[in-house]
Amino acid sequence: MNKILVVLTSILIWPAAKAQDVATAPPRKPAPRSFYCLPVSAGFLESEAKASDEMKKCSAGDTIVVPARSAGAIARMCDFTKSIVAVGDNVVCAMVLPERASR
Repeated sequence: MNKILVVLTSILIWPAAKAQDVATAPPRKPAPRSFYCLPVSAGFLESEAKASDEMKKCSAGDTIVVPARSAGAIARMCDFTKSIVAVGDNVVCAMVLPERASR
């Protein structure tokens, strides 16, 4: 009879004891690195087409400076899931790749 009580008690206590184990958190991904993309920003000094061609030299998430008067370029090149800042006559944003098609 005592053996049955010991077995029954251990069957009931083991899951409760296991529930108190420390859970390990999944490993965190490092934050994506972002760089300043000078070729695109400098390309706007010539034209929007030049800046669009220079996008091949940069990566998604790189920071670019776009003239605020170029609303179409902002819509095509900026990642709207990230912060966008208006500074004077310019807009600073993270670049999205591939470039969105204009409609």
